[in-house]
Amino acid sequence: MIHPSQIALIVLSIFASTVAQAAEVDFVRDVRPILQKHCYACHGEEKQKSGLRLDIKSEAFKGGDGYGPSVVAGEIEESPLLEMVQSEDEDLRMPPEGKRLSDAEVATLTRWVKLGANWPDGVDLAELEDRTDHWSFKPVTHPVIPRTENNTWPRNEIDRFILARLEHEDLSPADEANRLSWLRRVYFDLTGLPPSPVQVDQFLKDQREDAYQQVVDQLLQSPRYGERWAQHWLDVVRYADTHGFEVNTPRPNAWPYRDYVIQAFNNDTPYNQFIHEQLAGDAMNQDAATGFLVTAAVLLPGQIGKDEPSKRLARQDSLDEMLINTGEAFLGLSIGCARCHDHKFDPITQRDYYSMQAFFSGVRYGDRPIQSADNTAQQKKVKTLKKRLDVFERRLAHFEPLAQVGVKAKATDPKLNEETFAPLQAKYVRFTVHDANLHPKLGLIEPCIDEFEIFTAEESPRNVALAELGTQVTASGSRTSSNHKIEHINDGQYGNSRSWMSDEAGRGWVLFELQEATNINKIVWSRDRNGDYDDRLATAYTIETGLTPDTMQRIVNVPPPRAAVSAKRNVDRFKPVTTQTLRFSIQQTNSLEPSIDELEVFNVDGKNVALASLGTQVTSSGNRVPSDKHKLEYLNDGLYGNTNDWISNEQGQGWVELTFAQPQSIDRVVWSRDREGKFTDRLPLEYTIEVIDEQGARLIVANSDDRLPWNKDKKKRYKNGPMVAPGVYTAILTVGAQTYNQNFEVKIDPRVKDNGTTEADIIQQVTMQNNIADCG
Repeated sequence: MIHPSQIALIVLSIFASTVAQAAEVDFVRDVRPILQKHCYACHGEEKQKSGLRLDIKSEAFKGGDGYGPSVVAGEIEESPLLEMVQSEDEDLRMPPEGKRLSDAEVATLTRWVKLGANWPDGVDLAELEDRTDHWSFKPVTHPVIPRTENNTWPRNEIDRFILARLEHEDLSPADEANRLSWLRRVYFDLTGLPPSPVQVDQFLKDQREDAYQQVVDQLLQSPRYGERWAQHWLDVVRYADTHGFEVNTPRPNAWPYRDYVIQAFNNDTPYNQFIHEQLAGDAMNQDAATGFLVTAAVLLPGQIGKDEPSKRLARQDSLDEMLINTGEAFLGLSIGCARCHDHKFDPITQRDYYSMQAFFSGVRYGDRPIQSADNTAQQKKVKTLKKRLDVFERRLAHFEPLAQVGVKAKATDPKLNEETFAPLQAKYVRFTVHDANLHPKLGLIEPCIDEFEIFTAEESPRNVALAELGTQVTASGSRTSSNHKIEHINDGQYGNSRSWMSDEAGRGWVLFELQEATNINKIVWSRDRNGDYDDRLATAYTIETGLTPDTMQRIVNVPPPRAAVSAKRNVDRFKPVTTQTLRFSIQQTNSLEPSIDELEVFNVDGKNVALASLGTQVTSSGNRVPSDKHKLEYLNDGLYGNTNDWISNEQGQGWVELTFAQPQSIDRVVWSRDREGKFTDRLPLEYTIEVIDEQGARLIVANSDDRLPWNKDKKKRYKNGPMVAPGVYTAILTVGAQTYNQNFEVKIDPRVKDNGTTEADIIQQVTMQNNIADCG
């Protein structure tokens, strides 16, 4: 039996051993090595994931973003550090990768926390950076002017600072520049341009004591000074004439801000005022200065995803650009990192970031009129000029081709065109070209045909146009070269190098005389059967046949088609009709619900009578109103662009109807999907324009049938349509008693060569008709 005194001795021994073990938990020796091994990689000097840092005492006890203090002295259950290293949940357990803490390491940390988490001061291996010790936070000081050994070289206090540093480094100032070198340097520095010979001569002869000062004052007064030095500020704020990012669309109205900065430098605007105006210029009669807020990059509507998360992200991106610009330009801080977390280097918290963002929450990218006396004067001038332009517009409208209701447009193919008809007896066949497509550099030039074939109406058709069968060919005129000869047109060979070329831009004819009268029912022709060329293509033509040249009858008529629809502007001209109601119906679009930004209807006097301001009412089949940008009333408000348009509520179709305040005699409709040219989706491809005539009957005045098919391929090289040939022209337009003359030149690009066609050949052909008489 153990004596009570022995039991007491055993208890005391165990207690002493426990105390000894507890005393042995030393932070530097036992705890820090565990933290270094398992924690510092993510929560040390280089990284502080979740805002937690464990290598600095104050930061470790403070804790991270998601919890309170990471260590609570004496409270094992309240210390997240212990919970994390022991958790069985893989998403919570720390470290997330690598070996877990051993049982002994966990026990050491647990004893350390239980016994008070003693972390002695002064033992940290890293020093906490004072992020408020930043140059941009420090006030302006007036340092003591340093003493220098050389007292003859300095001319002012700034010179003494420079010289003091030179002397400290055992360096001497460079020799003084001669007068010419100094003059060139100061000119380049202040204006970016060298002095002229006259300015050099004047300065070299100027012996006044203040000659140097006079030059500097003169350059500071020059408008070139602001232009030179404004570029430095524009670089700071990342000014550009485009919106940036990968789309990088033009920003046509960026220049007022650029001019404001130039003027601010020329006016020697105080810096505090300069800042104030750029942040709140609309409240200081400096509208252009607010361009600073939107100089940074942005993705505009239509350049981002249509889903709501993409829109919200784009909005946050644009606000982020504003904050970055402001921080870097005015605060000397790169604050963008705080969008996602407290800044690692600058003393900006995530809370600070979003508090600052709230200041810009009402700012959006866009254009608005600048309120200024100069702008008001310019707007008045614009109205005056617009009236003059309207006169020209009315005259030019007469050159728009009339819409041909009931006529289906036919697009010719450079590789193969086939015309079939009922069998008929013919000995003569004439192919007459009335129009051709446009060469992208040379405009309207002479059409080409590489082969013309006439087939018999037999079970096994034969090409009786071949020269080897005795068929004779004549032409209105031919441009002859090694590649282009009249005999190539029916030699049975294909390609541009075996073709006939007319000698007249956009027109010409060829006449085939068969060996004998023959039953025919098909004609095939091509510009280049090999498919290498698609210029010089006949787009409008007629085919006549007969037994004699005098008794020929037209069997095929392909009239000039109207241009394909365009997102920017379309004109439908028709014979004048009197009506009070016009309906524009859409049967097909290139995508989604159709959109029209402006529908204009002109009367015979050239006035747009569709405007709501004139009392015209508008109705529709239905409206899709996703935002303030798309409303029915925008259809005839006189404003253009995707932000002022109507969108139907039906996929690929819909109609709008205009009712004028009184009956109008109209002859032209002008419409667009986006007159600004930024969007091409939602474009009406098939449409009908109807009016209600004076008898109450619906009358179709135009539709899309006679237009060329819409081609989404932006790389198509040539387009159908009329255009003058290259050369020098004089446009003479008579308006009332006033005559306007304007010379213009259509140039030839010497890099564009056709096989067998020299530049001299082209010039010779385009000098025939070089004047356009009275356009009226």
